[in-house]
Amino acid sequence: MLRRLHMSNRFITALPLLITTTFAAIAAPSPVLKAFVGKHCVECHDADTRKGGLDLTALTFDLASPSEFNTWVKVHDRVRDGEMPPKKKARPEASELTALTSTLANALTTADLKVIARDGRATRRRLNRYEYENAVRDLLHTPWLPLRDALPEDGLSHRFNKSGDALDVSHVQMARYLAAADQALRGVMATQADRPSPSIVRYYTRDQRSYTGPMIFSVFNTAPERASFPVLGFKGQADVRAGKAPISAGATNAELRELEGVGVVAGSYEPLEPKFNKFRAPVAGHYRLRFNGYSVWVGPGPTNKWYIPDLDNISPGRRSEPITVYSEVPPNLLRKLGNFDVTPEPGVKELDAWLLAGETIRPDPARLFRSRPGPGRWQNPLAEKGLNMTLCG
Repeated sequence: MLRRLHMSNRFITALPLLITTTFAAIAAPSPVLKAFVGKHCVECHDADTRKGGLDLTALTFDLASPSEFNTWVKVHDRVRDGEMPPKKKARPEASELTALTSTLANALTTADLKVIARDGRATRRRLNRYEYENAVRDLLHTPWLPLRDALPEDGLSHRFNKSGDALDVSHVQMARYLAAADQALRGVMATQADRPSPSIVRYYTRDQRSYTGPMIFSVFNTAPERASFPVLGFKGQADVRAGKAPISAGATNAELRELEGVGVVAGSYEPLEPKFNKFRAPVAGHYRLRFNGYSVWVGPGPTNKWYIPDLDNISPGRRSEPITVYSEVPPNLLRKLGNFDVTPEPGVKELDAWLLAGETIRPDPARLFRSRPGPGRWQNPLAEKGLNMTLCG
């Protein structure tokens, strides 16, 4: 009403009349509706009492308004179901109830059909599995919680998975959504009454089989362009790579242990999957991950095939290298945690991450190649005639 007030002077003269009328807010209601509300409803639902927050004297009968339409639907349903007037009040005659509900039903149905004819009808839809996962994550404050893979694939309409016409709800869907909700609740429940004490644990690359396996050529990938290699600071360790010295001196020399590293010349891909496999998140929760690494260069091999690296010819790096860090649930279920750059100068990089119980950590030197030998002469596409780029940590 206020929006229209400044548009036409005739509303100004009508305003006092609307205020002083008992059933004023209803614009041209049916006499049956007006009489019923005045007799059975306004005692509890007027401007002074407003039981349930409802003031029927201020409610218009503008059924084109969605909010007022919905309110009248509630009035109809409460009267039809015998909830209103309340049982402690005098019950209306059956004929009055029938007249009111039929009058309201006809008016509401007619208004709804007019809206449908004008605007069409939008199909109500459920959340698809991505939206459901995000909604539960927001509700439970658990950004790491995986749920969508526990739900059936969503239907597609015109290659979109958000169309209500394709998002059906069957008993199978309901069962899976309920199971996913139980899974979410189990995932966020505390496993102990007291808050766990924070602790710092170090994991060295030389202790990880997935790093040292390719280094000693004990797995499928034995070619130098795919292998990992030992470094001590910025020096190669030919004796370690040849198996003439132990992989790590950490058991006897703590100072050397801090200088030991493992370099890689390729990105992480199957079957080259360097990871900190000795780490498993003990419980789901928030973790702070620190990585110590740096970039190095590897010289060409002694043969005329300059694109094959000499894994014992190591020198300081010439550029930074991007690292993408994933969490991993066996077998190979990856979840991206973040990114950082390692520089030629050794340094510590930090990531705050939410981990699930049992997840491990897989760093991936994202810019380095994934070697897939092709026909003819194959070479590392990043190799240069002078030096080859690698990474260690």
